[in-house]
Amino acid sequence: MVDRMPVTFLAHQAPVLPLKRWRPDLDGVAMVAGSVTPDLARVVPPRWALIFHGYPVWWDGHDPLQALTGGLVVGLLLTWSARRLVLPRLAGYLPDLGSFHLRDLRWVGRTRHRWWVVVVGVVIGTVTHLLLDLLTHTDRGLVIPGLATRLFTFAGRAVRISGVLQIVLSVGLSIFAIWEMREIGRRRSLCEWSGVEPLPSPPPTDLWLVRFAMVAASFLAVVVGVSQV
Repeated sequence: MVDRMPVTFLAHQAPVLPLKRWRPDLDGVAMVAGSVTPDLARVVPPRWALIFHGYPVWWDGHDPLQALTGGLVVGLLLTWSARRLVLPRLAGYLPDLGSFHLRDLRWVGRTRHRWWVVVVGVVIGTVTHLLLDLLTHTDRGLVIPGLATRLFTFAGRAVRISGVLQIVLSVGLSIFAIWEMREIGRRRSLCEWSGVEPLPSPPPTDLWLVRFAMVAASFLAVVVGVSQV
């Protein structure tokens, strides 16, 4: 039996955010990208994968070896696109949300790390994801004994220790991640790490076009999500 898709955001980012605050020289964008890549493999099931020279273009994001090879490539592409293309252009259109200062994300493109720092960041994010999944999943190659123990039955379904842990950790770690994001914003840490003055964000331009694009992207994401049900 394969467990259901876990909560990728924001629970899996909870371990890497304090690491970035502790060691600003680490690549925070790469760590966040690495923390989501294992679950990205679930978006395209193997039976839907493209075939190239007889081999499926797909990786098992929760197999440690594949997560640190094929997943590493995907994490590096995510890091590059987020830092060079997406955030510098679109983060300025985010709602600032008071002390969160989400628009400060537009400055991450000013930060450059050595290639090995980026690779290490993706690996750190991937490893934290896999370690968290050990506490909440019973369909992995390595399983903690006792996680599959049935606690009780609810609405005709068996409630197991792994399921309870997944709910508790998903909620608890998401709250912790939001608190970490608020602290990063309140301290204007993104400006400090990027070497810019923490000035008020300018008003966004062409807002209607960005809103249209976001609605279209959200619709596409819903269609893909429904196809996975």
